[in-house]
Amino acid sequence: MDYLTKLNDKKAEIQKIIQHKQELLSHSLMETSDELSAYDQHPADTASETYEREKDHGLLELYELELEKLNDALERYQDGKYGICDTCGEPIDPKRLERMINTTLCYKCAQARQDHFRGPAEEDITADHAMADRGEAFTIAGYDIYDE
Repeated sequence: MDYLTKLNDKKAEIQKIIQHKQELLSHSLMETSDELSAYDQHPADTASETYEREKDHGLLELYELELEKLNDALERYQDGKYGICDTCGEPIDPKRLERMINTTLCYKCAQARQDHFRGPAEEDITADHAMADRGEAFTIAGYDIYDE
C-alpha cells in the first residue's frame, strides 16, 4: 500500500470520527441526559455529563488538528515534498512514516525541536518522601515507607 492510499484512508477515518463527534455534540446537554426534567435529582450526574461533554469537545478539537495535518501531508505529497524533512531536507525514515504518517520532521530534527521539560530546581534535590515529617511512623502493609 502506498503513502497516498494510507493518507487518504486515514483522512476518511478522521473525517468519520469528526462527523460522529459533531453529531453527538449538536444535541443539548438536557437532550443527552436521561432526565425527565431540567432539574436533576443528582447534581453529580450533571457534573459527570458536563465533564464528558467537555472532554468530547477537546477530543473533537484534537481530531480537527489531526485532519489539518493530514491535509497538509496530502498537499506535500502532491508537491513531491512528502517524506522530506522540513528542517534539514533529508528523507524521513520509512519506518517513522509508517508510525506517523503525517510527520514533517525526521527523527533527529524532531528530537532537536522537542521541548525538554525541566521541573523546578526543588525537584532535583528533594525526594518525594522527604516532604513528610520523618518523626511519624507511617507504614503500608506493615512496612515503613522510609526504609531504603
